[in-house]
Amino acid sequence: MEQLQCHVKQYAWGKYGEDSEVARLFADGHSTFQIDNKTPYAELWMGTHPDGPAQLKKCSTRLSTYLAKHPSPLTNNNSAKNIHLPFIMKVMSIRTTLSLQVHPTKEQARKLHESDPINYPDRNHKPELAYALTRFELLCGFRPAREILKNLQTFPSFRLLFGGDTYAKPLEDCISEMKNLDSVNQDSPEYQKSRKYLEDCFRFMMVPDRTDVHDLIAQLLSELDNGLRGAVEEVTVGVIRKMSKDFPNDIGIFSPLFLNHMILEPGQCCYYAAEELHAYLSGECVECVGCSNNTIRAAMTPKYIDRDALCSVLNYKMTEQKDYLVDERRVNGCVDEYAPDCKDFQLHRIRVKTNDTEKDMKMPTLDCPSILVIVSGKGTIEESTTDDQLIGQYEVKRGDIFYIPPKHNIRFTECSEALEGYRTFSDEMGPDHDNRLVTSVQSTVPTINEKMLKLDADMEEAPTAVV
Repeated sequence: MEQLQCHVKQYAWGKYGEDSEVARLFADGHSTFQIDNKTPYAELWMGTHPDGPAQLKKCSTRLSTYLAKHPSPLTNNNSAKNIHLPFIMKVMSIRTTLSLQVHPTKEQARKLHESDPINYPDRNHKPELAYALTRFELLCGFRPAREILKNLQTFPSFRLLFGGDTYAKPLEDCISEMKNLDSVNQDSPEYQKSRKYLEDCFRFMMVPDRTDVHDLIAQLLSELDNGLRGAVEEVTVGVIRKMSKDFPNDIGIFSPLFLNHMILEPGQCCYYAAEELHAYLSGECVECVGCSNNTIRAAMTPKYIDRDALCSVLNYKMTEQKDYLVDERRVNGCVDEYAPDCKDFQLHRIRVKTNDTEKDMKMPTLDCPSILVIVSGKGTIEESTTDDQLIGQYEVKRGDIFYIPPKHNIRFTECSEALEGYRTFSDEMGPDHDNRLVTSVQSTVPTINEKMLKLDADMEEAPTAVV
């Protein structure tokens, strides 16, 4: 095991100072870090990606460089300067809505990178999983067909946004002709045709420099004031009103009418692959993503919006919320697994009580590398080889982050305070980022003077990370 120093991202949508779990957790694990209550702390990155590379605490060597010098069955490439894990694990603290966005598939990412390496610096895809640490809200995937139909029929403003009789009506007619809107056959010709009509509506909505957006938003807010609801629940009305204040005159204010508004309680988990439109709204989570930083933005951001790429990448599937949820599976006495249909990452939640027996304190031995973060408690970890040869013992506490090599046995020998941690792993090979075009400045010094950071409150991201 190697203890890691990691990166915090100070994006403007993050929670400020002590309100941010990211800041508190990072401070608990990095003794020289001081929380500034005027600074937003949005994401704690744990992985090898060049935009936030983890370092070995004992020597400040990048984890990716260490992996290249210590090859394993999944990292056996002696010619590479860096070997990357296929995932990034994050903790996120969200104060206000992130941009409405989608991530490309591997093939789409490769083409986007070749045509525009500045805005798409990676050739890799970016599937995502979010495990709720607190009540966590997001928009994810197009609503079921019946709900989109109901909202088109309820909100005249939404129907006009989607193209009125020219584009919205064919979508309405197609959905209305489906036999059973509560159990739509997604392979049926009618459903496939409805996806094409939805794409036509969405492309019309995304026409640049539309002059009617201000008036349509004002009309939507008036319709809500007058009690119109359609398929929109009251809690979602509050999201729309908040968006109208945070992003005035932004077309993304309409997004809760056609996207699922999901509310996860602590312990719930959701997953969505590439091609799914989404936006995080509020709360704190553990996130697992593919080792990529490619994002195609649609709205609610001052950053680059690529409408053509966005409309081409989306899958336009109209899906129930339950289809995005990931069930937990008990692995042993202290480990639950969240395993989406994704090769890039799996997530283990580790919970050890002070009175657990020895058999309940052992983590599964993995054939692949992994990263572990402790989010609460204190204890002692024993590390050994698969033939039970002791390697070492480590006192661990909240905020500690570790790289665990393949085929190493890890168990807790003592737990002085009930402990909780999260471990991400994958059997896949990570992407090659050695020739990646650097698009942002990353500090590689263990500490920096935060007063030197200049955060633009109007920007979605700040270019500098805290190490």
